[in-house]
Amino acid sequence: MKPVLSLFLRKELRDIRGNAQVWVGYLLLPLIGVGIPIVLLSLLPLDPALPGIDPDFAALFRFAALDPILAGYPEGERVMRLLVREVGAFFLFMPVLLSSMGAAMSIAAEKQQRTLEPILATPVEDREFLLAKLLAAAVPGTLVTWGAGILYALGTVVVSVVRLGYPVFPGLPFAVALLLLVPFAGGIAALIGMRASMRAADVQAAAQMAGLWVIPAALVLSGLLGRPAMRSVPLALVALVLFGFLFWWLFVGTLKRFDREEILVRWRR
Repeated sequence: MKPVLSLFLRKELRDIRGNAQVWVGYLLLPLIGVGIPIVLLSLLPLDPALPGIDPDFAALFRFAALDPILAGYPEGERVMRLLVREVGAFFLFMPVLLSSMGAAMSIAAEKQQRTLEPILATPVEDREFLLAKLLAAAVPGTLVTWGAGILYALGTVVVSVVRLGYPVFPGLPFAVALLLLVPFAGGIAALIGMRASMRAADVQAAAQMAGLWVIPAALVLSGLLGRPAMRSVPLALVALVLFGFLFWWLFVGTLKRFDREEILVRWRR
């Protein structure tokens, strides 16, 4: 890594660490992604014939019975595996939200603090500037998601051993998606957030604009690509190719749209 890029990246990471709004998401989303599923797995009935079973749990048994991937498992394990797999898609949604928050505030915050013009007046290249912003937003979100995913996997093992007597793992597709798709999901969200930050006049407007762009896109990506990726490794690899292409397209497009001369002239006014 170039010395200029390394120094600039460290500055970006310090700025994100000092942002209280970003830290709320870093603490809350892993708690939701790990805690709620573990509680559900702990309370999940393992016998559909139990009297007075909740209709929502009964629906899970019906869905699990229709899934050919789960056909060879006992009913209790089948419904537990279904819940574990479906919840796994949330871990592709998590880095999107975490990375977009930091990226949306990055450039807009520089405008408000009057630090953007001195930075753009330095010899730092446009590619280095955007890459530092991208890494500072996407890497922490990726690391937090990886950590939460590991805790989730360990939690499912512990609960399944207690309830079934043997472990139920999230599976290889989950591991492939967590390891390979999460960084690209975070990078895509960060690039979208950076575009919003480039257009916005202040941090609040950037956060609102990024929310309007990122959340619908994240729901679509998680639904169309994330859930199928949790079912099989080939589907996860297909999703990886699509995520990689989208990431490359967004980065190239953002670099082309970034005009430091226009920014310096417009934001001096």
